[in-house]
Amino acid sequence: MNRLKLLLLALVTVAAGAYTAVEYAELVPRGYRVGVELAEAGGLYERAEVTYRGVPVGRVEALEVTADGVRATLRLEAPVPKAGVRAVVANRSGVGEQYLDLQPTGAAPPYLEEGAVIGRERTRLPVSTAKLLGDAEALLASVDPDDVGTVVTELERAIGGPELRRLIEAGSEVVDAAAEVAPETVALIRDGETVLETQRGFGWKEFSRDLAEFTEAVETGAVNSVIDGAVSVSPPVAGMVDDVQPFLRPLVRNAVIGGQVFSAQESALRQLLLGYPAGVAGAFTVVGEDGLHFGLNLNLNVPPPCKEGYGTPWRRPQDLSVRPAVPDSHCRAPAGGATGVRGARNVPEAGPTPGIPGLREWLGDYDPVTWPDGS
Repeated sequence: MNRLKLLLLALVTVAAGAYTAVEYAELVPRGYRVGVELAEAGGLYERAEVTYRGVPVGRVEALEVTADGVRATLRLEAPVPKAGVRAVVANRSGVGEQYLDLQPTGAAPPYLEEGAVIGRERTRLPVSTAKLLGDAEALLASVDPDDVGTVVTELERAIGGPELRRLIEAGSEVVDAAAEVAPETVALIRDGETVLETQRGFGWKEFSRDLAEFTEAVETGAVNSVIDGAVSVSPPVAGMVDDVQPFLRPLVRNAVIGGQVFSAQESALRQLLLGYPAGVAGAFTVVGEDGLHFGLNLNLNVPPPCKEGYGTPWRRPQDLSVRPAVPDSHCRAPAGGATGVRGARNVPEAGPTPGIPGLREWLGDYDPVTWPDGS
C-alpha cells in the first residue's frame, strides 16, 4: 500500500515538474519564429516584448549582428497577418523601455509562418535622444538674438502706446453707459419690435409702386396724372397713419431717452470714434513685408503710487499687533499729478443731463417724458 502511494506521489511530482518546465520555464519552446532585419537594434534587447494591436503576442528570442545591420529573431505565440506587416521599434515609457510592435495592413490570412523574414525596408526605428538634442541645438542656433530683440522692441511699440490705452478706456466707458441704461434700451427694442410688426402687414410694395408712378408723373409734367395718382395713394397712406398713431408716442419717447444717453456720453463716443481707426490702422502695422513687429511693455510702476498724505509708520511684516486706524490718511497729491491719484475726492462731478438741440421747439408743449395721457 505504501509503495502504491509513493508511486502516485512520484507521478504527480513528475507531471507538475514537466508542466512547470513547459509553461513557465519554457524549456520546450512554443509558437513559431520570425526574423526581422534591422539597420540597428534601436535599444531593442533580448526578451523584449512583441505586440500586435497593443496585445502581447511573443518576445524577442535573440539578437544577432549581421554584415550590414542586426537580425532579431521573434518567438510568436499568436497568428499575425502577413499582408503589409511592418515592425516598429517603439518606446513604452519615458525611460526608454523599447518593444517591437507588428503593424499589418489587414486582419485576414495568410499569417506569418515559421522562418518568415520581415525586410529592413518594412521596419522603423525610434528617434534617438542624441539626434533629438542635436536637432534642438541646431534650431536654437539658427535663431538670431538680434531678431529676437527686434521682435520684443516692435511688440512694445505696437501695444505700449497711449492710443490703445485710450481706446480701451473709451470702450469701457461706453459699455458702462450702456449698462446703466439697459432697461431703457430693452424697452426701446421691445417697442420697436411692436412698430415693425405693425409695418409688416402694411402694403409697402403697393405704396412703393404708386410712389414710383407719382414721381414719374411729376417728372414728365403731367399734373393731372399726378393728381390722379395721389388719389390712389391716399388710402394706403391714411391706413398707415392710422396704424402707426398708437405707437408713435412711445417710439418718440424712447428715441428721446436714447438721444439723452448718447449726448451724455458725447466725449467718450468722440474719443472712441477718433481712437478706433488709429488702433485698427496700428494693428495692421504688426505684420509687414520685412516680418513681424511686436513689442512688450510691462508698465511696471506706471504711474508711480501716491505717497503724499500717508503718515502711518512702517512696520515689519512679522509685527502682528493691533494698531488703531488712521482715518485721516489719504492721497493728497493734486489731481493732475504724475502719480496714481486715488480717493473719492477725485471722482468727476456729475453734470446736468444734456438735452437735444431743437427738441423743445419741435415738441412745443408736449412733454417727451411725462405724456399728457400719463403713459
